[in-house]
Amino acid sequence: MQHYLTTAEVAARYRTVAGTVRYWRHIGYGPKGAKVGRRFLYPVTAVEEFDQQLLAATASHGASPEYQPGESAGNDEAAGYQPAASVEQSAPTAK
Repeated sequence: MQHYLTTAEVAARYRTVAGTVRYWRHIGYGPKGAKVGRRFLYPVTAVEEFDQQLLAATASHGASPEYQPGESAGNDEAAGYQPAASVEQSAPTAK
């Protein structure tokens, strides 16, 4: 038998409020669920799949590369950093 979570239970799992989970549903983000009567329920398998997607995204984007000896840490020019061109600020014009 499939086990389902309520919106409040999903919110507690992600340490947020139920309104955030409802917003996620509105924008098409988060675990997939279905409306059953007056309630929106989320299958545990869908929540676990969403967890795996979050972990995969974090692993590919959130992890910083290891520092390699011999690299110049803090040398922005060697890393290809180019400072932005200066922007002149003009005084507001009187109307």
